[in-house]
Amino acid sequence: MNEATKKEVITTKNKQPIKEISYQDMYRLNDTINQIDSWKETLSVLNNFFANRGIPLNKKKIIKEFHASSYIFTAFYEDFLVRSTTLEKQIEELKAKSKVRI
Repeated sequence: MNEATKKEVITTKNKQPIKEISYQDMYRLNDTINQIDSWKETLSVLNNFFANRGIPLNKKKIIKEFHASSYIFTAFYEDFLVRSTTLEKQIEELKAKSKVRI
């Protein structure tokens, strides 16, 4: 038997193995979440634009704001797709990490 086979896997109370997750892994995951979270303030502007259902509608104002709002949404949508894909990859990497052994 070699040294690696003699080591025991550390488990939780439910007999689930504990994964090796480094601080760098957590930092990368947190960074991605913060990037997604940074859209909150900008999205509130879009929410106000689309929530404005007051009558009578000011068509000139809507047309004027729609152009800018569509650009904001497009930028958000593209960034969200990239960040969510990145987040999914990071989570899959964490799931694939080796178990802690003693």
